[in-house]
Amino acid sequence: MTVMTRLASLSLLLLASAAAPAKAEIRALLVGVADYEHLDADLRGPANDVGLMARALMARGAQASDITVLADASAKLPEGVVNAGVATRQAILDGLAALAEASDAETQAVFYFSGHGSQMPDLNGDEQGGYDEIFLPADAKGWSGAKGTVENAIVDDEMTAPLQAILDTGASLVAMLDACHSETGFRALPDSAAAPVARYIAPALLALPEDLPVVAATPAAPPLQGDFVFLYAAQQDQRAFEYPVGDAEDPANWYGDFTRSVAMALESGAALTWADLLQQAMAEMNANAPATQTPDAEGPLLETAVLGQSEPLPPVIRTEAGTLQSGALQGVRPGAVYEIAESPGGAALAEASVTHVAPTSARLQSLSALPAKGYARLKTPGQPQVVRLAGPVLGDGADYTALQAEIDRLKAANAPDGVIWSDGPADYTLVLRDGVLALAGRDGLVDGAGPGSTPRVMAPGGLLDLLDRAVRVFQVRSATQQVSSGRTGLTLGGFGPKYELSHVPVTAQGDCAAGEAQDEQPVSKTVSVTDCDQLWLTISNPSRTARDVTVLYIDADNRITAIWPEAGLSNRVGFNETVEAGLLIRNPAPQRHGLEEILVLAVPAEDNAPRTVLTALADPAASRALPAAAPGAAAWLMQATLPDAPSRNLSLPGAMSALEVTRFSIKLTPE
Repeated sequence: MTVMTRLASLSLLLLASAAAPAKAEIRALLVGVADYEHLDADLRGPANDVGLMARALMARGAQASDITVLADASAKLPEGVVNAGVATRQAILDGLAALAEASDAETQAVFYFSGHGSQMPDLNGDEQGGYDEIFLPADAKGWSGAKGTVENAIVDDEMTAPLQAILDTGASLVAMLDACHSETGFRALPDSAAAPVARYIAPALLALPEDLPVVAATPAAPPLQGDFVFLYAAQQDQRAFEYPVGDAEDPANWYGDFTRSVAMALESGAALTWADLLQQAMAEMNANAPATQTPDAEGPLLETAVLGQSEPLPPVIRTEAGTLQSGALQGVRPGAVYEIAESPGGAALAEASVTHVAPTSARLQSLSALPAKGYARLKTPGQPQVVRLAGPVLGDGADYTALQAEIDRLKAANAPDGVIWSDGPADYTLVLRDGVLALAGRDGLVDGAGPGSTPRVMAPGGLLDLLDRAVRVFQVRSATQQVSSGRTGLTLGGFGPKYELSHVPVTAQGDCAAGEAQDEQPVSKTVSVTDCDQLWLTISNPSRTARDVTVLYIDADNRITAIWPEAGLSNRVGFNETVEAGLLIRNPAPQRHGLEEILVLAVPAEDNAPRTVLTALADPAASRALPAAAPGAAAWLMQATLPDAPSRNLSLPGAMSALEVTRFSIKLTPE
């Protein structure tokens, strides 16, 4: 990856904000399948997911009486939300019919599914890959030869008619699916009570016969017509996972990673498009340690406001009897300091620090008396997360004596800085396989994003550098997500800077300069690239508040490169200014896959104040210098990404200031 520049220009056009659409009435059907009546495939997360999603929708204006839940009796739901019963096949289809009956042109309909998915052979020839995707309700069984299907499964084809019925009322539709239909990559983690669980059942466990006839292809069903967006927990060839938040032995602590992250973005109150929300969810998933599970989305509403909300809402955090009514699922960290008031936006009566964090609540400690009921606003973020390393896991019988000796040396020295070696759940797992050491993320997958996508090292001398880079990326992602939680810069027209990414495919045979550039194409928040392609980021600021902007690139080998500003150039983008920065993509191994990221950090700037430049985040910790007079959020970020940050009390100079974060996901693919 190479940095390029084009001549920056001043925009002479005043960008007008689009009129905000009228807010629609939200009606939702939330389905969670944890207890399978006939399959040995129980999950723990879905019974908790539906309550978390109900809470998130209510934070966006949904009424409890307009939310229908189908889930196990153990589901814990917000007050007023009723569990209508077990999520059987018929109950789900009846629930969709009822949602259509209750919808009209003023309705924002939401369908959410949390549970297992799988595949079965395509029996009507409408799938190009030869397999139908299926969702497994609570009463799903295995293959039925008499019926020619997986009994009580809901085939993806069957969803078209009930969803179209909702759209035919004039309603807009949001469907969120926290399940998966495929599996990819070597799984390094052994089965244990705390190991993440994939929401996928292999076809073999459904007793699918191997000799089903191949069906000739037929025309695909007509696509949905109307205003809709679909959010998927993972790509078609990936697994979706659930993880514990706290004690893994307690089933109430398990949540789908996609659901947890989407709910956090919804509860933040930020003004987002659905594409923004997906990117924010992806960032949250990676902030808790890298995962190859990559959410996806499609539909004509992708670039429209989430649930019709085009202006940011300040997140409302309630307190009661010394307890914060938000917890780890809302981004609360131990050590965070909150100001407590009697009303939202009211004068602070006391300050309280977080001493213990549960999934949806946190214990507060204060030297002053706290009101029996109050409202909290964040003053200082909590302690940065420590990085947990585990392994090595042996994936084959090759000789790894030299690599094992280097691992033992690092463990004995408690190296590298900023990590602890764990025998339990971990953020990274070392895997010895195919003659190399691969660094898997918290899902334990090697090459889960495609061949070569997991960072690896062959020689013992390269292991410390591999781990140092991984720790630095973990800290940068985690800290930026923490300091921007609820203060995201993902905003709609008129409320802040605009960041637009375009892609120039280049046909080349290794010599990029001699390659043939294709037409420039605008992209949303995710783009697939190959060797020699170009990416151009355009930054424009219609706001009257200037922004100091830093752009970083995180590659598949966990190297962070400062893209913008270049040395000696100002990074301040004033009112009506537009600047551009370009990247040349290089893939060192032509057949390698990888997940990479553009990270845009913007700090609102006061007139005549020193510039805040955060390119030092790309530097090794020993060479970093704190920007002079950096605002509170930027100063905290620089401290929180130092290796020893989890063990120090971080200072916050001045008041907590805004840090706006925008991310673009880059999928590195073979030529």
